Amino acid sequence: MEGNRILLEDTPASTATHASIHAPKKAARFYRPELDVLRLVAFFTVFMCHALPFDDAKHANSGRAWQALQTFREAGNFGVCLFFLLSSYLITELLRREVLETRSVHLQAFYVRRSLRIWPLYFTVLLAVACLGLFWPALRMPIPQFLAYLLFAGNWYDIFGAATHNPLSWLWSISVEEQFYVIWPSMAKLGGLRAIKIGSLVCLPLALIAIALVDRFQTHPNVAVWLNGVVQFQFFAWGALLAILLAGRIPSFSSATRAAMLAGGAVCWLTASGVCHLKKANFDPGSLRLCIGYELVAVGCVCFFLAALGASVAKLPQFCVYLGKVSYGLYVFHELALTAATAVRQQIEQSLALGGRATSLLFVADRTLGLLFTILAASLSYKFLETPFLKLKNKFTFVGSRPV
Repeated sequence: MEGNRILLEDTPASTATHASIHAPKKAARFYRPELDVLRLVAFFTVFMCHALPFDDAKHANSGRAWQALQTFREAGNFGVCLFFLLSSYLITELLRREVLETRSVHLQAFYVRRSLRIWPLYFTVLLAVACLGLFWPALRMPIPQFLAYLLFAGNWYDIFGAATHNPLSWLWSISVEEQFYVIWPSMAKLGGLRAIKIGSLVCLPLALIAIALVDRFQTHPNVAVWLNGVVQFQFFAWGALLAILLAGRIPSFSSATRAAMLAGGAVCWLTASGVCHLKKANFDPGSLRLCIGYELVAVGCVCFFLAALGASVAKLPQFCVYLGKVSYGLYVFHELALTAATAVRQQIEQSLALGGRATSLLFVADRTLGLLFTILAASLSYKFLETPFLKLKNKFTFVGSRPV
């Protein structure tokens, strides 16, 4: 289609008034493979953030190239925000279609589906790390910290528990996601899309208020703001608002417009990182810069989302679609894989007394090996651990989504 005109796809509707939770009537499947590719992009930005060398004391006076690398690396954190927006958009859209098909939101079915999707891998890794921590000090964590992550309150523990060592630090986002699941479907059940819309609009100023309060009362505000669920809920809010505004419609943009939105999203993220310093270690950017920075991150997420939604499926590399499909496993395993690869590299460096260029080449090999380990672990997990549970979801599904 020419130009930037928007295509309006009919939203499936049904006159059905009842559906059993055990044998639901299936509506038309809602699955957008281009969003799986966007999931992969979100994961890869997070991976690069954790894989690239980071700022420390010995690099304090490094040149512009190093500072540019740090700006790029720190911007990778915002892939988590993109994950939140994507999750909210998809869940809100599926809930909207479920109401159209069955005239209700089935809370029990929703929570069963989410539990079958998130819990098997999450609890397997949590318990595995807890057991390994008995023998490997790097993976050891206090019992209160373990219990907090067990109860999906890991982000709040890390804020108020003053955790100095956390072998599961990257899984704080799973806690935030689960907190979102507790609230959103209940709002849809009680007040429909109007409640979701109002709740989303309330989340936006609440996030800014939370940023200002945290900046005033917390010792390390940039860390406390980042982990704060109230702040991060703004990205869920944007995803929900996009689902409500689009109402099943898929925009058709020209390739040039999509490229411009991708570039705009990247500029927003890099500005939030390099100018507002949202994720710069041991640095207090102040309330104003924090607020502006988080809004830039939100605008960037929306740009990336709109650039991807409706992109030609025929042009999507199938291996990217697959990796997006297993992106949950990629995210869960990547830090463990990087930790293992780093341990191997350090042993080699010590035994061979390497230095200079050899050390740099070994570092690149280490990061590459970490990525390969991550992909292998995620693929095996998806096939042998997650898939059996995902197949059980069909018994509690009213609107089909991604095929297993």
